[in-house]
Amino acid sequence: MLLHVFLYILSSAIIAYGDDIQGCPTELQQRNATLKTHTGHCYEFEVRHTKDWNAAQKDCHSKGGTLVTVNDRAEQDFLMSALKAISFHGTGIWLGYNDMTHEGTFTWVTGETSTFTFWAHGQPHSHHKRRFILDSVSDEDCVLLKYSDSGHWHDYPCQKLDPLGIVKEHFPYVCEYGSTVTPSPTVGSTIAPSTIELATTTVPETPSIPTL
Repeated sequence: MLLHVFLYILSSAIIAYGDDIQGCPTELQQRNATLKTHTGHCYEFEVRHTKDWNAAQKDCHSKGGTLVTVNDRAEQDFLMSALKAISFHGTGIWLGYNDMTHEGTFTWVTGETSTFTFWAHGQPHSHHKRRFILDSVSDEDCVLLKYSDSGHWHDYPCQKLDPLGIVKEHFPYVCEYGSTVTPSPTVGSTIAPSTIELATTTVPETPSIPTL
């Protein structure tokens, strides 16, 4: 009885918060990472750490994932809702989107070919404006989902902007992982009636008992 109550409470919590992390990598579950799931994928919200784009992608890759990709409006809304739910107050998060290979042609690190974008007005604009005396001119090849701008996308320089390391582009990020849960195969059997032969046994007649 107590087991049934526990399972009911657990399932109710999963439905209410959408945080069934069974499909997330085991090592992430064990170290209490900030995990959420959406459409079969696991998302690790690295909001307590900031890195430049390359370091963030390297960290995700080392754990078997990539920087998050956004394939449609539903995934965009999911990320914004999740950030709100964990009380995120930063500028934004790195996306796995860049035009480092061909200027002006943005691609996802996973090679996905989604056509969905959520650029802010006037974005992308390739070159950034100088903000500080040490700030150097650099291409803005990487993309930030700017939480402070209703989730619109902005292109940013991927790494630090000056040789002294005073001006940096370090932001939180989200790693995305495919589900590690393998669906259980459906077990079933089909019996063809024509292939079954029933054995029959002839029961001998009971001899009649003469009447005295």
